[in-house]
Amino acid sequence: MRIGIMQGRLSNKQGKPLQSFPWNSWKEEFVRAHSIGFKQIEWLVDGVNDDDNPIASVNGRKEISLLSIKYDVSINSLCAHALIDGKLLSNGRNQKDALEKFSKILFWASEARIEYVILPVMDAMSIQTAESKERLRKVLHEVVDTYTPKVLLESDLSAIQLKEFLDEVDLENIGVLYDLGNATAMGFDIESELKLLYPLIEEVHIKDRYINNGSSDRLGMANTSFDKAIQILQKSFWNGSLVLETPVFDNWKDEAEANFSFTKNLVDSVTQNIENRL
Repeated sequence: MRIGIMQGRLSNKQGKPLQSFPWNSWKEEFVRAHSIGFKQIEWLVDGVNDDDNPIASVNGRKEISLLSIKYDVSINSLCAHALIDGKLLSNGRNQKDALEKFSKILFWASEARIEYVILPVMDAMSIQTAESKERLRKVLHEVVDTYTPKVLLESDLSAIQLKEFLDEVDLENIGVLYDLGNATAMGFDIESELKLLYPLIEEVHIKDRYINNGSSDRLGMANTSFDKAIQILQKSFWNGSLVLETPVFDNWKDEAEANFSFTKNLVDSVTQNIENRL
């Protein structure tokens, strides 16, 4: 399992949303990731001046590639947070614009040789109704094909509902992004969910949240059952990426170092325990 981190979580965020592109420090985040030990950064397209995001231009993508090689920090996935506003599920001009943006993001990712694009299917993009499910199914069939990066759905549906939806969509290039912290906050049984979904999961978001839709905290401080989750994934021979989507609070460096150490020690410990039983 490779350990990565969401872009922007290696920068302080005074006065800015936590989930925002780090315009002033995106290059430095490669250096910071390498120095801590992260092997990946999940790129972020957040809906603010996206056409100026480095991923959107040929020269920007070249610079990203050079930094990735120099610091041995890959960009395997892109979070399409810009699409969380729900316009993909709307009608008329709003949906047309959102479809164009989705296609553009997939193109950028493809040109940057990014393997996965994460589509948030929650909040305004939630598909709890039959109508919204059908709208998203049509969107995915319109935009996703065998030549695009694989689209991973990060959803607020239960595992059973999500699997049923993916079966209905029936597209090869669709998978799952599973967020352990969000699952905890929503009261899902992580053990049974992972056992059902693991063949579809390509990436896991690591965050520690309190139950009853509680907030995020430093890893190990809230209610997420990381040990159980990693055990299930290891025993299933799952070999995807663990991407930290953790808060930075007042000091990104302290939080990132503590959270990386927690995750690495956890993976190493679970791996060793499993090997000792063989």
